[in-house]
Amino acid sequence: MEFETGRSPAIQITPRQRWSIAITYFLLICGFALGVNQRDSTLNQASTYSNLEAGISASYPARWLLEESGAFIFRVRDMSHRGFNTVIEVSTAPVGPDTSERNILDQLSLQRSQTLTDYTILGYDAFRLPDESEAISMSYSYVARDASPFLEGVSSIVNGLDILAIRRGQAVIISFRADASVYRRELETLRWFVQNLEF
Repeated sequence: MEFETGRSPAIQITPRQRWSIAITYFLLICGFALGVNQRDSTLNQASTYSNLEAGISASYPARWLLEESGAFIFRVRDMSHRGFNTVIEVSTAPVGPDTSERNILDQLSLQRSQTLTDYTILGYDAFRLPDESEAISMSYSYVARDASPFLEGVSSIVNGLDILAIRRGQAVIISFRADASVYRRELETLRWFVQNLEF
C-alpha cells in the first residue's frame, strides 16, 4: 500500500512561458516609462504671454492661470496647490532721473506693510539676469489668511522675492510669492520664468 507524501510535483515552465513572462515585464517597464514621460511633458508645457505696449513677453507654465486685470502687467498663478497659490507677477513703475532702485523697493514695502499681516523684509541682494545685467532683489515674508469660507482662520506663511531692473526709463518688477513649505522648490519655476522673460 502506498501513502501520499503531500508534496506536489515540481511545476515545469516551458521556454514559451519564460518568453511570455519576460515580454510581459518588458512591456510593463516600457508602459511605466512612457507614462512618466507623458506626465513630465504635460507638466512642462509652456504658454506664451506678450504685451507689445509694455514691451514684455514671457513663457509661463501652461497649467497656470493668467490674469491681466489689476495693478500689474500680468500675473500667473498655480491653482493646483491647496492653500496659498504660487504667484509670479510682472509690473512696471515710472522712474525719474533721481529715482533709485532702493527707493522703489522701499515704496513697495511701505504699501505692503499697510495691507499684509506681519510683513517683514528679510534682505536685499544682487540678481544676475540672463543678459548678464544686474538687478536688485528683495526677499520678504508675511502671513496670508485663506480666503475660502470653509477654511476660515487657516493661515499660511508666505515667502516672497521681488526682482527689480530699470530699463528704458521704467522699473520692471518681477514679484514671486509661494507658501514657505514649497518656496525653495518653486524657486526653480521662477528661475525658468526669468530665463524666458524678455523686457
